Amino acid sequence: MNVRVKFSLRVWGIALIVSSILGLGIQLASAATPTAEVAPTTQILEYLLAEVPEIQAMAHRNPANRLVLSVESAPNPQAAERVDREFYRVYVGFNIQDGSSGHQSRWATFLVHQDRTEILWANYLNPNSYVPLSDWRKYVNAPPVAAVNDWMCIPFLRVGPIEPHSSIDDLVRIFGSDNVLKKTVYGAEGTEKFEASLIFPGTPNELIVFWQGNKYGTVPSAVSIRRQGSEWKTVQGIHIGTEIAELNAINGRPFSFFGFGWDYGGSIHVQWNGGAMSSVKGLFLVLRETRDLPRQYYGDKKLSSDMEELLPDAARISRIDIQLR
Repeated sequence: MNVRVKFSLRVWGIALIVSSILGLGIQLASAATPTAEVAPTTQILEYLLAEVPEIQAMAHRNPANRLVLSVESAPNPQAAERVDREFYRVYVGFNIQDGSSGHQSRWATFLVHQDRTEILWANYLNPNSYVPLSDWRKYVNAPPVAAVNDWMCIPFLRVGPIEPHSSIDDLVRIFGSDNVLKKTVYGAEGTEKFEASLIFPGTPNELIVFWQGNKYGTVPSAVSIRRQGSEWKTVQGIHIGTEIAELNAINGRPFSFFGFGWDYGGSIHVQWNGGAMSSVKGLFLVLRETRDLPRQYYGDKKLSSDMEELLPDAARISRIDIQLR
């Protein structure tokens, strides 16, 4: 079975054609003389093919269509976001042969680190949200297990079995009518109120489901987790009770958040100071202090997660909000 893979290097306007015979390696042929600039990009694409065999497996299942890999952007050292600063963005799709013209269909977008040490999958429902390759395999690409709740929260994709298209009828069917309760929930400063659904009400695993446009029972916009002892978690392993020192380790650097003791107290800034968590969109986290702290840790001000009084566990995650839309 021959699988033809077109490497379209749009950044430099050079096209490379790769012919791959499954199980027999890769042969490269260039439409132009390779330059020092082209070589790293070719290596990025070869690395992606080698590390993600699911790509060729998908091509094998679609022999009538040509597999296309296209570098959509290269790292920009001046970019504020880590994914823009350190990663190549690669289109993976097919040229669909449907008559004389045909069309191109995207299968996935992957981000490949410039050092070929890391691969992320771009969420197709929100292309600015990313999932590590291992988690894509485990929680996204793998077929779901019927009637099994894995407690996994992935922004714009799912919170356990709750998906962006789930209705109130779906929630009742999934969790049972005794585990779904309608309740009015008030926002920060009491300025807004929402007709929300509680899943597993009154238990450690309670969820608050907010509905798009506050139209109850239509499609969920976000889910909030706020109870101690909850089993819900993110793909990074963040859960209610995660300590601030562990968050520093997950992010790879200190991050900023608002001081404690007011409506927005403990809210973590979504930029994460450019650390690893900055690539995780649609996830909102709130810290709460676990003991009394000096006055400078309270109020409408920006704090850093590496401040001495906070480490290792003077603050822990008390709220996790996951966007679904």
